[in-house]
Amino acid sequence: MKKSRKILSILLCLLAVLSFTVGCSKSDAEDKVIKVGATQVPGGDLFEYLKDDIKKEGYDLEITIFDDYNLPNEALDNGEIDANLFQHKPYLDKAISEKGYKLSPVVGLYESPLYVYSYKIKSIDDLKAGDKFALPDDPTNGSRALKYLQDELKLIKLKDGVDNPGVKDIVENPKKIEFIEANAAQLPSLLNDVTCAFINGNYAVAANLDANKDSIYCPKIDGTYTNILVSRTDDVDSEKIQVLKKVLTSEKSKKFLEENYKGVIVPVF
Repeated sequence: MKKSRKILSILLCLLAVLSFTVGCSKSDAEDKVIKVGATQVPGGDLFEYLKDDIKKEGYDLEITIFDDYNLPNEALDNGEIDANLFQHKPYLDKAISEKGYKLSPVVGLYESPLYVYSYKIKSIDDLKAGDKFALPDDPTNGSRALKYLQDELKLIKLKDGVDNPGVKDIVENPKKIEFIEANAAQLPSLLNDVTCAFINGNYAVAANLDANKDSIYCPKIDGTYTNILVSRTDDVDSEKIQVLKKVLTSEKSKKFLEENYKGVIVPVF
């Protein structure tokens, strides 16, 4: 009986050691993986291109591609990923205000100007009554487009005191242009049906639009809408995030952005 108890005790100890070892190995392995989220263009493509450079820093990179702007911040806040790359700071600030996310910007990487594209006219001055002008329907980029229409292009006047105006807040429209709000991802496919459209850079690249040939207006670049790497606030100074920052701001990263996106994406680091 004593011998059986001794054998059982030894087996239990071995099992405990084995469980601890397996647990530690799994934890260590997971700790050497950086999980990132991005839209395919340019974030997903850039991360894929830099995978080997992340590997040289001692980490494997796991990339999740999102098609919906609402999901990457949610995934980051709840711990599904370690960082994301798809948004500018005004978008992040709005998400934090509305959802209470504990997220922070890490570094600014590139500007994606909200160009106006058209297959039908060569200049904004060619717009006439009844022409259809499509805009992103998300509050941040939609209001951004409307402010350009008011402040830079002088085509409309917006209601005073509205932080994130929509089409409903247009109070003067002298040229009687028809403004259409649509999902940002669908805007390139609408170009054959509308006179022109403001199109986000990632969707312009995906649609093979060339900013130098197809755009009829580029807003001023002042840093307000620089796209940023974002992490959870508590992790900004962590080794994983600092590795991402180092590799994403390398000369190799900069050249990739400059050479692959036809002026639609402009590196700022």
